[in-house]
Amino acid sequence: MSRTTRLLFLLVGAAVVALMVWKTGPSTIWGALRSSAWVVAALIPLWATVYLLNAIAWRLLTSQGGSSIALPRAFLMTVVAFAVNYSTPLLSFGGEPLKVVAASRALGKPRAVGSIVAFRLLHALAHVLCFLIALVPAALLLPHTALVLLVIGLIGAALLLIAAFLLSRHSEGLALGALRLLHRLPLLKRLAVRLEPRAAMLHEIDTHVTAIYKSNPNRFYAALAVEVVARLLSLSEYWVILYGMGLGVNPLRAFLVASFSSLVVNALIFVPFELGTKEGAVYFMFQWLGIAPGLGLAAALLSRLRELIWIAMGWGMIWTLD
Repeated sequence: MSRTTRLLFLLVGAAVVALMVWKTGPSTIWGALRSSAWVVAALIPLWATVYLLNAIAWRLLTSQGGSSIALPRAFLMTVVAFAVNYSTPLLSFGGEPLKVVAASRALGKPRAVGSIVAFRLLHALAHVLCFLIALVPAALLLPHTALVLLVIGLIGAALLLIAAFLLSRHSEGLALGALRLLHRLPLLKRLAVRLEPRAAMLHEIDTHVTAIYKSNPNRFYAALAVEVVARLLSLSEYWVILYGMGLGVNPLRAFLVASFSSLVVNALIFVPFELGTKEGAVYFMFQWLGIAPGLGLAAALLSRLRELIWIAMGWGMIWTLD
């Protein structure tokens, strides 16, 4: 994607946020933020637990046959990687190369790359499974029109296909399959030819990606269970936010808001810094649920503040990776 296109998406996102602020009224948003600012402090330990569970899942996916990474250090690497990912303008993958470099000292490069690729696949699979779970409250709480039910059904079918694909990568690997795909795409054949001399290395990486699934399925599913719990905890963020904003305790409603906003953000991952996607998703979900949509914008901004704090802490921890 060109710089011009990225800039265009960034400006569109900024315009969407500005339009929602103007429509809601800055004073209304400021009042909601000021009365519920304490929520941000409550979200910090919640996300510390999420990152700790992410680190545990990653360690469970590390193939056997060498050194391991201590949990405290794995936690630090996880926080730093996610902080860099949040800071990456496009696709949110900037933290993985840094994590590979830091982990390679203990694991060796092939094991490090394999474990990190396996974790990203598992992380995505946990997202998809939680999106599928969220379709239940969506069917219960959203208007029961034919269009809404059709959309829910289509999303469910697409998510099942994605989940099956992600699970298959743990048994078949990813790198060599991607190389074969590049050979079939006319515009990318040159890239495939350049990567062909590295086929042996890609095969070794795939061996580490699939190692736990093939040799110890119980350990793989334990990692998946840990990652799903981490994902559910991260989605409970909006439960805390809605409660802090005086909107009551309704876990199904909060779960639906969090899941829908996350689904939109992931679907529009090409928008730099997710600007406007999260805010717009929460805004419209509040509207669909019969809540003042302006409060949805305030809720999204509270989540943004939590992100900024963890980004700052993650960047501050980079020195620990030396």
